[in-house]
Amino acid sequence: MSEKLKLFLKGDSVLNGLPEHDYLFSVADSAASVLENEICSYRPAADFGRLGGLIDFSGPECERLPLIIVPDLHARAYFLRNILNFVLPESFACSEINGKKSRISVFQALEEDKVRIVFVGDLLHSELRGRLRWLEALDDFDRGIYDGKAMNEEMVEGLTLLSMIMELKIAFPANVHILKGNHENIMNVRGPGDYPFRKFANEGEMVKDFISAVYGDDVLMVISCFEKNLPLAAVFPECVISHAEPARAFSREELICGMDCDEIILGLTWTENNAAENGSVKKMLDSLTGNSDALYFGGHRPIQVNYALRQQGKYVQIHNPDRQNVVLVHKDKNIDLENDIVQVGE
Repeated sequence: MSEKLKLFLKGDSVLNGLPEHDYLFSVADSAASVLENEICSYRPAADFGRLGGLIDFSGPECERLPLIIVPDLHARAYFLRNILNFVLPESFACSEINGKKSRISVFQALEEDKVRIVFVGDLLHSELRGRLRWLEALDDFDRGIYDGKAMNEEMVEGLTLLSMIMELKIAFPANVHILKGNHENIMNVRGPGDYPFRKFANEGEMVKDFISAVYGDDVLMVISCFEKNLPLAAVFPECVISHAEPARAFSREELICGMDCDEIILGLTWTENNAAENGSVKKMLDSLTGNSDALYFGGHRPIQVNYALRQQGKYVQIHNPDRQNVVLVHKDKNIDLENDIVQVGE
């Protein structure tokens, strides 16, 4: 475990300031390299040997492990720390020494190869939680100040979260997976499937200009490389996951070969409520899992409860920005939404 990750788990000074240039460049470069070389049994190659867009643990040859699904984090570094320190139910994952079982944290379960985690994307931009801070930072931005107090506070949270997610991917490449969300666009560009982002301020451009001014274009570029290699969807025997509700029913081949396809990226990261093709979720669940009890999970659109159902109850929205909820998917057991969505922090 890296020293930074160790400090983060303890809640120590890693959150007191921005990551150093050399560290941020190094961790982003290493994480991008892990992703670039991820063509393997669970991430099949696209045509011409290119990196595929699907994480696939649905086959009988894949080791079955419990799964944790994490909704949009949006710069909530404290949420990530609470997830990693959360003590799991013994029935979900535990240690066993001399026949005696003991409960373990999520991080311990990762260390012992007893759990997988899928993050649905949207790592940066605090959104509504940071609305007043964004407005203050926008006032600075309009005056040519890219790294004022408000923006520094935002980026301490965002870059701490981003670097710790990257640390996890480096440390546990087969068990930690981050899907692309619509906020994974550090360059704030348009296409393929990306759009410049702004909500309360000019968040996308402000983050890009902050990183360029404070760190330099080398860091900006290597974070972009990390983002561009993130997969678009994940499939397990019990569920399918993407950042947003699928705009239409995408085939397995389309998911694998969709890393540069505007329609597929857009259709898995930006879909508005009531904009998806009716029945798209059931078609994908049937073709990808063959399990009539499987569910499709996504974040993106905020909800005010633990979960919200769409598409005849088969699509489950889990992004409540006011709660620290995750989904525990037991292996060889149907998902119980009332009991398997748990809160890891207040």
